[in-house]
Formats: sequence, structure tokens, C-alpha cells
Amino acid sequence: HAILAAKLDMRDKAYEMYLRTARLDLDDYNNDTEDGCHITSMAGTWMAVVKGFGGMRVFDERLHFAPYIPEGWSSYSFKVRFRGHFLQISVRQSGIAIRNRSPESLSVLVYGQECLLPADQTVELNLKTA
Repeated sequence: HAILAAKLDMRDKAYEMYLRTARLDLDDYNNDTEDGCHITSMAGTWMAVVKGFGGMRVFDERLHFAPYIPEGWSSYSFKVRFRGHFLQISVRQSGIAIRNRSPESLSVLVYGQECLLPADQTVELNLKTA
């Protein structure tokens, strides 16, 4: 739900859904944390950040990003491997940094614009605001 809400630019709802997933075991919503952690909840939390707030999608064989920062956050970062390329994405108030830690260049789209990520380099971009 967080990913869909983020995609629909319902940022408050996206954050609410993210918190439900992230806090499931921390707040013991289901009264069953003593039996172990919910792995699917952990995965859902990661997906809410990466695919929701980070706006990461694969479309037409290409990697796309459309990140934003949830209200009250100053930054977040994540790592992904895409077709052999290892990327580190940092989203801050000052902008977006994408580091291509691979030996080959990769072209991605950020907010629909082509962005070439040279091998073993970092590209800095402006953060689009709502």
C-alpha cells in the first residue's frame, strides 16, 4: 500500500503505510513478536523506502528513479544490484547521489530524464520537490 500511495503522490498515506510495516514487530501489533520477527514486514519496509520513497521502477528494460524525502526525514540511502551493476543511492535535502560501483557505465532515468552513470563514479542530481 505504501508503494502505491507514493506512486499516486499521496505522500502522507505512503508514510503512514510505511510506519505500519516498519513498526509491526517493534510495537508488537499482533501480540506475537515473542514467536519471532515477520520477515515479510522487514522486506515490505525496504520496498516502501526503495520503490515508494525512492520511486525505483524497472520499465522497458531500464531502471527509473523518482525519489522524494518524507516529511521529517533529512535523508535516506539504499543499495541495489541491477543486471550486474551495483548502485548506491543517497537522497538528501541537498540532492540525489547515485554511485555506480561497477566497472561498466549504466544509463538510468531520474524523473524521466536520461542519466549516464559512469563506471565507479558518483553522479549528483537535484532533488525534485513537490
